[in-house]
Amino acid sequence: MVKIAFFSKKKPPESKKLSDFIYEFVSKSKQSNQYKRGYRNVARHLISFSEFTGLPVNTDSFSEQMCSEFIEYLKHKNLMLSSVVCVFEKLTACIKRAGKSGYPVDFGFENITLKKEDSCAIYLTVEELQRINSLKNLSKGAKACRDRFLIGCFTALRISDYSRLSYEENFINGFIQIKTQKTGEPVVIPIHPIVQEILNRNNNVLPKLPSQQSFGKTIKVICKKAGITEPVLWERTVGNKVIRKKVPKYQLVTSHTARRSGATNMYLSGIPTARIMLLTGHTTEQSFFKYIRINKKENAKTLAEHEFFKRK
Repeated sequence: MVKIAFFSKKKPPESKKLSDFIYEFVSKSKQSNQYKRGYRNVARHLISFSEFTGLPVNTDSFSEQMCSEFIEYLKHKNLMLSSVVCVFEKLTACIKRAGKSGYPVDFGFENITLKKEDSCAIYLTVEELQRINSLKNLSKGAKACRDRFLIGCFTALRISDYSRLSYEENFINGFIQIKTQKTGEPVVIPIHPIVQEILNRNNNVLPKLPSQQSFGKTIKVICKKAGITEPVLWERTVGNKVIRKKVPKYQLVTSHTARRSGATNMYLSGIPTARIMLLTGHTTEQSFFKYIRINKKENAKTLAEHEFFKRK
């Protein structure tokens, strides 16, 4: 007698509460704590939105209409537009992930487009960086922050990379060699004279940094001490209002200013764009030129040296 085995198809999972899905995904993730915090923040916004509207927020809830309501809710909480865009991008990534995991999803979010706001991020000129490098009477902790920050400014590395450089592992035959944490791509960077000066005054032992939050505060204090106080126009959309004000430049300095400064100063010095992109990891010139910071006055000065504008 022949036995016949019957195999039933596995029943697809039912819709799941989206915040629960995100928390489960984060708990299994091997990404950085900063990465995980970003997604937990999205989950908290979803829970708050559900409580505010009285509507369930599941993997298949985000129709085009609900997406629009969620965006307006975030604006109502007076979040900056850049924060709204960040939350929405992470939300859509989670919905797509839920779909790949077999949960039913609504792809109405694909009909929503949020225009990113031009960043007010600044860069520091080579002259400003030299002033920072020349500062005296800094505390041990401030010196550590100053030196690591300057290394970032002359390598265009992210803080996740310039904060972990060590002389023994990364300074090899006159070059800095490191596999970047974010992309896993190896980069090789020449050692700038100021970076070499930092190595010399630290006897090739690079100081460790405090927490990233403490680092950000300290860098602002250092930049203020270096006289980087010129007023800069700060413009942001907060909620549904556009806020414009002038703030001292040092207040806009962050750990990421180092990377922007490195890329921008390399470009202004005449290094070919393609070669800088090999260091920064930008894959298109369009994304690269959105990243660097050159104002119209600086652009005019550069053009003035071009042959086209020279008298013959």
